[in-house]
Amino acid sequence: MADKILMNKNTLATLKIELGEYKDALPVFEMKEQQLKSIINQIEESVEALQKDVEETNSQAKAWMAVMTDESVEIADWIRVKDVITEEKEIVGVTIDSYIDITFDQKEMDYLDTPLWVDEAIELIRDQKTKQTILDIEEKSLELLREELAEARRMKNALKEVFIPETIHTIRKIEIYLGDVERLAIGCAKLVKKKKQQKQAMA
Repeated sequence: MADKILMNKNTLATLKIELGEYKDALPVFEMKEQQLKSIINQIEESVEALQKDVEETNSQAKAWMAVMTDESVEIADWIRVKDVITEEKEIVGVTIDSYIDITFDQKEMDYLDTPLWVDEAIELIRDQKTKQTILDIEEKSLELLREELAEARRMKNALKEVFIPETIHTIRKIEIYLGDVERLAIGCAKLVKKKKQQKQAMA
């Protein structure tokens, strides 16, 4: 709010309109905060479950480490992520990506020359990459939603603790000032009238 305020009826009218807008906006941000908190809690639970799932899959992969270090077979060359398919979704004004599917590039295997364990190892890597991709998407969504929640809280607090009380205080200040000016004007008018009457009586 500006340091210097014009103490007049136009300013008073403008401030009353602003106060109405602030009061209308406050419940919107309060509701947005509650909605975001609820959605964030749900995604946090989903992320926690995904993290455990990824850890479990990684533990299973450790059993393959000994054979995967076989220099004759480079698993990374056998399967790579080709494309991650997502769709944009808006949640409480936040645009996030929602996982749809993942596709891989996989080399054709010559089963005569390829060790038997490679096929199973590739499936494990496919599972690892899929789960990790979903986890990454969910964590990014969580980050965006948390940022929006922080902004909604800032706006709610600013309205509740700064804009609304300051505007109410300024409105009262102007009303008191205008009331004093009006009473002074009435008093001056009465004094002028009285002096005029006295002057006429003396004539």
